[in-house]
Amino acid sequence: MRTLVLCVDRDDDFGTKAGLNSPFIGREENLNAAVALGIKDPEDSDTNTLLAAIGRYDEMVKRGMDVEIATICGDENVGYESDLALTTQLETVLEQVKPDRAVLVSDGAEDEYIYPIIASRVKIDSVRKVYVKQAPTVESTYYILIRMLNDDKFRKRILVPLGLALVVFGAFTLLDPLYQLMNDFSEVSFTNMGLSMIWLVVGGYLLSFAYKAGDRFKNLSIEVGKAVRSGSALIPFAILSILLFLLGILYGIDAATRSPDVDFIQQLFLFSSGTLWLWVFSFFTYQIGLLANTMLSRGKIAYSTLVSSVTVFAIGFIIQGALDAALIFFDFDAMNQAVVFLEVLTGFLLAVFGGLLNASFQPTEEEAEDESVEAIDSSE
Repeated sequence: MRTLVLCVDRDDDFGTKAGLNSPFIGREENLNAAVALGIKDPEDSDTNTLLAAIGRYDEMVKRGMDVEIATICGDENVGYESDLALTTQLETVLEQVKPDRAVLVSDGAEDEYIYPIIASRVKIDSVRKVYVKQAPTVESTYYILIRMLNDDKFRKRILVPLGLALVVFGAFTLLDPLYQLMNDFSEVSFTNMGLSMIWLVVGGYLLSFAYKAGDRFKNLSIEVGKAVRSGSALIPFAILSILLFLLGILYGIDAATRSPDVDFIQQLFLFSSGTLWLWVFSFFTYQIGLLANTMLSRGKIAYSTLVSSVTVFAIGFIIQGALDAALIFFDFDAMNQAVVFLEVLTGFLLAVFGGLLNASFQPTEEEAEDESVEAIDSSE
C-alpha cells in the first residue's frame, strides 16, 4: 500500500519567489525546492512546511513504508485560478505516483481549501498543519507586523477594505457639516468636521500605503524629469490637461453655489454637470499629447489614443444624459426629454464607433505573424 506525503502551496510562493516549476516529486526535488525558497525568502512559511513534509517522509521511510513525497502549487491569484492549477498538478502527481492514500501537509487554513478536491481523488489519512515558532517578545511581534505590512498580498487584502471603509465613513460624516456650512454658518460643528477629516486622512493613507502611492509618485516624478530633459511633446499637453481638470472643479463649485435656493442634492447634480466636460476635454488633451509624442518620437500613430478619445466622449454624453434625466426626475429642471434621449443616443453611437475603430486597428493573424517574422529577421 503506497502513501503519498503531499505538501500544498496554494499561492505558489515557490514559483513567484524562487522561480520554480511545480509539481515537485521525490525527496531530492522537494529538498532542492525548499532550499531555493529558503534562500530567496528565509521567513516564508512554505519553506518550513515543505521541510516538515520531508521530515514526515523520512520517518515513514524508516518504518519501512512504501511512501513518496510531492508538492503541488497553485497560483498567486488565489481563488479559482490557483485551485485549478492545484487540481491539474494533483492529477499529474496521482497519475505518476499512483498512491493508495495520502498525508496532507499545509501551513494554514488557506491551503486547506483544496482538501475536498484532494479527498475526492485519494484517501487522506492525516492532515498536518505547520506553524512557525516565534520568540514571544515585543520586538519580534513588531518585526512580524512590519514583515506582514511589507507583503503585497497582505496589504491589499487587509488595508484596502479598511481604508475604503474609513474613507466612505469619513465622507458621509462630512456631508452634514458641509451642508450646515452652506446654509447656516453658526450651527457648524468644527469638531465633527475635524473628526470626519481624520477618518478621511487615515483611510486615504491606508489606501496609499496599500498601493504604494509614494513609490508610484516617485517613479512618476523620475519619468517626468526624464521627459522634461528630453524635450517631450507630452509636457505642455499634460500641463494643459491638469489645468483643465482643476478648472473643472472650480467651475463645478461655481455652478453648484450660484443659486442659493437649491438644495444639496441639486447642488451635487450641478457640480457634476459643471465638471464633466472640462474633465472630458482634460483627458482628451492628454490623449492628444500622447498621440503627438508617439508620432514625433517613434514615427507611428498610436491608434489606441484615438479609440480612448472617442470612448471618453461617449462616456461623457451618457453621463450627461443620466444627469439631465435625474434633474427631470427630481423636478429640478424642465429640460426637454428629447435632448436627454439624443445625449444618451449619441453616447451609445460613439461607443459603438469606438469599438468598431478598435476592431479595425487590430492586426490580423497573418499581419501579426509577418510583424513577428520581420522582428526576428531584424534582430538576426
